[in-house]
Amino acid sequence: MGSIGDVGNALHKYRVGIDVGGTNTDAVLISLSPTKIIASHKAPTTPDVTTGIAEAVRAIVSTSNVPLDAISCVIIGTTHFVNAVVQRSPSLQRVGVVRLCGGGEDGFGLGVPPFVDFPGDLRQLISSRPFFCQGGHQITGTEISPLDETELKRVAEELATAGIFNVVISGIYSPLNSAHETRAADLIQTRMTEICKRSSLNVRPRITLSHRISSVGFLARENAAILNAALRPLAEKTITGFQKAMQDIFQGNPCTLYLTQNDGSVLSAPDAIDLPIRTFNSGPTNSIRGGEFLWKTAHAETEEAHTGRQEPLVVIDIGGTTSDSGLLLPNGLPRMSSLMSLVGGVRTNFALPAVESIGLGGGSIVRKLGDSLTVGPDSVGFELPRKARLFGGDVLTATDIIAASELHAPSGSNPLEGFGSPARLKDITPDTVKIAKDEMRQIVEEVVDRTKVQKGDIDVLIVGGGAILIDTDKPLAGVRAVRKVKGGEVANAVGAAISRVSGVVDTVADTSHQSLKQAQDAVMEMAINAAVDNGARRDTIEIAEITILPIQYVDAKARILIRAVGVLDTVRSSKLETMGAYEVEELTTETNNGQAITAAASTEAVESIDIRSYQPEVMRGLWTISMTDLQWISDGCKILGCGGGGEPYQQYLKIRARLEKHPGSVKVVSPADLPDSATVGWTGCLGSPEVSMERMEANECNKAHDELIRVMGYPPVAGFLALEIGGANGLVNLEVAAAHGVPCVDADYMGRAYPTGWQTTVNVYGSARGEALLPATIASGDGSYMTMTSSRTDKLVDAALRAATVEMGCRAGMAGPPKTAKVVQEESIVNTVSLAWWIGRAVALEKNITDKAKRIVEAVGGSDSARILAEGKITSVERVLKKGHTYGIVEIDGLLSDGSPAIVKVPFKNENAFVEATDHEGRVSVLASVPDLIALLDSETGAGLGTPEYKYGLRVTIVAIAASPRWTDTPRGLELGGPSSMGFDDIQYVPIGKYSKPRSVVEAYGGAMG
Repeated sequence: MGSIGDVGNALHKYRVGIDVGGTNTDAVLISLSPTKIIASHKAPTTPDVTTGIAEAVRAIVSTSNVPLDAISCVIIGTTHFVNAVVQRSPSLQRVGVVRLCGGGEDGFGLGVPPFVDFPGDLRQLISSRPFFCQGGHQITGTEISPLDETELKRVAEELATAGIFNVVISGIYSPLNSAHETRAADLIQTRMTEICKRSSLNVRPRITLSHRISSVGFLARENAAILNAALRPLAEKTITGFQKAMQDIFQGNPCTLYLTQNDGSVLSAPDAIDLPIRTFNSGPTNSIRGGEFLWKTAHAETEEAHTGRQEPLVVIDIGGTTSDSGLLLPNGLPRMSSLMSLVGGVRTNFALPAVESIGLGGGSIVRKLGDSLTVGPDSVGFELPRKARLFGGDVLTATDIIAASELHAPSGSNPLEGFGSPARLKDITPDTVKIAKDEMRQIVEEVVDRTKVQKGDIDVLIVGGGAILIDTDKPLAGVRAVRKVKGGEVANAVGAAISRVSGVVDTVADTSHQSLKQAQDAVMEMAINAAVDNGARRDTIEIAEITILPIQYVDAKARILIRAVGVLDTVRSSKLETMGAYEVEELTTETNNGQAITAAASTEAVESIDIRSYQPEVMRGLWTISMTDLQWISDGCKILGCGGGGEPYQQYLKIRARLEKHPGSVKVVSPADLPDSATVGWTGCLGSPEVSMERMEANECNKAHDELIRVMGYPPVAGFLALEIGGANGLVNLEVAAAHGVPCVDADYMGRAYPTGWQTTVNVYGSARGEALLPATIASGDGSYMTMTSSRTDKLVDAALRAATVEMGCRAGMAGPPKTAKVVQEESIVNTVSLAWWIGRAVALEKNITDKAKRIVEAVGGSDSARILAEGKITSVERVLKKGHTYGIVEIDGLLSDGSPAIVKVPFKNENAFVEATDHEGRVSVLASVPDLIALLDSETGAGLGTPEYKYGLRVTIVAIAASPRWTDTPRGLELGGPSSMGFDDIQYVPIGKYSKPRSVVEAYGGAMG
């Protein structure tokens, strides 16, 4: 097959790969040219990890007779660091966070402090008082404010005085411009080091820079950086231990130590000490890549092995308890999940391999249910040798089924020969064996279908100790060929040994003075250089991934992510030569046992309730929002966003933090319960949702309303309602109202999310001159304001305010002219906060996605008012940016509501515009269109999806909900909200059903609570 690396040095022709699992430590020694396994070893993982690794390496070296100087490197894949987070290890250290966010009262993100969405137990363990400092950048690259070096030195002194020496520096838009983070790190490191020397403290400050951890998405990046900082002392101690063990084994011979990271590439030991979070979840990646390597090695003579695989390959690793299924792409790397992921309960934007896990393994429990039976998902796990019937236990397991099948029909190649006593299984009938094996095959077929992202059949490779559960001589639905390989039980270690090197750049490019292709080429060169810096041979580097996402409402900007991969050049001199110049101090938990100054309350924010019997608190016409209510409203707003409106999560966190400090401070009132003459304010955020992910809120809407009141001399309002209930804007006015000491009104001016501000119901009842929309004020959040009092057209209002918003950093808060409660009752869409609550409740009540979708339909009025249109898998996504809006089409291969197959397309302009189906005979029909609400739900969770989240392979359910008569009863309503308003003049609106006025939570529960 040729070499996978190190061809330039004949001596360095071998590698050691190690996988440290929770149960076993596997090690392999492979030859690089030709590529093959020379020796392998499997042994129980030792409590201190290092001992087990050293024993495994010694075992394969001693049995192989390979000279030590011929082994180029040792590559370790370990779950040690992610386990420390998941298990809340006392070795985790307290972390200080320094945000560069503009500082002062106008700083961005003050209402969403560090640690705010950490689980309570982890927060208590590692949190400390955060610091909000000057600095940070806009999306344009300009400074929000200059660094204040005096301020940073003072912060360093306070951190040192508090005994906190693991520090995160997170600057707004630092992945685009890291200058502030880098300078701040120099200042803080220098000052803290001086303090340590002066005080004779035997500690070293460790600074984690957020831009080195992950990409755009401030809070999730900061979270990942915090986890990394908490782990660094443990990583230093552990990896230094690995190094010393390897030095002892290799007796001074040059052998470089690497650790594997999530995308199938490696980190040098020094980089892994600095960035231990990058080793999280590398196990599934190693298994996926190692399995393919073993198959290619075993079939080296085939044409495919020589020409390279042209299609993706599903690799399933079947263990004792579960099976992990992932997709290996033709570029040799696993398909990665979306950028948002949970690690130990913490939301990060750290890309992890897209792995489907199922409860099928050798220890899966088999139960009879009449004429059928079930296999798993529960398992005897590591107790298999004691509890399985094959070994004298009384639990029927999947392993017993395989042993019984060999007992009834010996194949001559019994994978369990020599294990247990098959005679104990004589009572298991051939029919039971067949039913159980068919059930296991069906489970595998289902996980293959969830894993693949293409139409048609696909090749499948099965590895792991539980691979014996599946026959390869029988066809699987949706599978072209199913394979197993010799050595598959140590595929993880093999995957570690063959790891490559990657360079990833995720940035926002300016295309005002260059074409998109030129910008892409520049980022590509940056990714290649990053791979070289990380240890790749330049002549082997390939571009493995290119993703381009337009930035909504922002001209001449595009987010570009490029991943370059190449062969590891272990001959090059390594940074390892500088290691060992200091002794690693012993880890202590002293800093964790003291008074941790938390950023929020130590209790969990989510209440422990029985959601089926839960009732909201409604007294005297006021609904007091609880944590549960807030979660359900947030989930409902995401679905009502119809693909747009922005992610509600950050606004949810801000209100949650308020409720933790001031329980009962957020209230909702029905518009009918306000005096007709009372005035109601309305606000919402303008700008790009992508900018909101990075430059968090700064009370922009509050500030915009206060400025409008000041400039126009309006009296105080009696409440606030939402500009739009869909997306993040659906939550904003809960907080704005609470800040002004008034309730939020259960209504909004869209009933969903729309791309532009003139698409509001008050404008439907206004005129083309836009009087209903003005005067309006926008606020940047950091001191800039603009008030617009008149306009030639309603569309110019939106265009002018958005143009100013771009100059304010592409995000601003907007306040519209207060309306009387009578106008709100006549022109708004009422009970939409309640509608979001009912939808969120529906999602929470059910586990099955089909039931979730059905319950959503029930929650919005039943089958006369809503419908499940289709479900299936996304097979294509196209996006293009036009005049600040993202236009695109998502294509779904699936089934319509009547069960018939169809290709379903959903064009969108920020929000979903219409649904078009093509049946198997080529007939095309429009199933729904705006102004009716079209939502795509994640078929795994039931959560609403935004158009930026649409991706290949995602399973979705499409739901349509009838629009309010505010949009459908007049020609002007359809003009502003129908298909032509989003650029689809050839689509004729046909109602999905009859509108059902949402049930008011105040009315539904007011009688029960007082």
